[in-house]
Amino acid sequence: MNRMSILTTLLMMGHTVSVLSQGNSAFDIKNMKRIGQVDERFQSYNIEMCEVIGGDFWIPYKLVDSVKKTSNKTGFAALKWKIEPINLYQQKLRNLAAALGPSYIRVSGTWANAIYFQDNDEPPVSSVPAGFKNVLTRKQWKGVVDFTKSVHGKLVSSFPISDGIRDKDGQWSAKAVKPIMDYTHSIGGEIVAAEMFNEPSHASHGDAPKGYNADRFAHDFRLFKELIRKDYPRMKILGPGSTGEGGNYSISGYFGR
Repeated sequence: MNRMSILTTLLMMGHTVSVLSQGNSAFDIKNMKRIGQVDERFQSYNIEMCEVIGGDFWIPYKLVDSVKKTSNKTGFAALKWKIEPINLYQQKLRNLAAALGPSYIRVSGTWANAIYFQDNDEPPVSSVPAGFKNVLTRKQWKGVVDFTKSVHGKLVSSFPISDGIRDKDGQWSAKAVKPIMDYTHSIGGEIVAAEMFNEPSHASHGDAPKGYNADRFAHDFRLFKELIRKDYPRMKILGPGSTGEGGNYSISGYFGR
């Protein structure tokens, strides 16, 4: 912006302030014509799956430089640090969250893409099963369901996409969805809407199988949609959330080769 443009902008701003100061600047809300209505759950929020299960999560921006000075990690690993699972039964947290409700509460994130749902009441497994990176226990997921109910929320999520949910031929299978959906229903909860998995635009970073591309996404999505329509017709399928579109980056680059 050149000097003349800046000067013109400042003069216009000054004129606007002057006009407002001369008259009544209050809005007569009661007599305004209603042109639409915002859904009561318009204000909603996300809880990262990593916050539910614990693990290596993104360092707050303002601390990145100071933390990196004391670490020998490189690449993405240098931008993460260890966090413990949050306590979703903490009353203060519930009180604050309830003030934001009613809302949709999305529990997802990159860590959900390779999550193993341990569908029993045994202690957490000592090692993560092959094809997965993270473990979500029934107790942890029940905490999510209970929290959602307590703050007038509706639960939104996504499902794993990693090698662990695939059959012997590498095809997407129902075990990505059925264990956690059925358990959620068994404890009186409901996943009202979900994506097939988190951020397919960065599938290679999000634990998709090696070589995952748009064709494989379309194939998997068809199977996913058929299963949901047949077994869980009440759940809405969400269009894929994505990230990073602002850069000069090809579709093949997003999916990886």
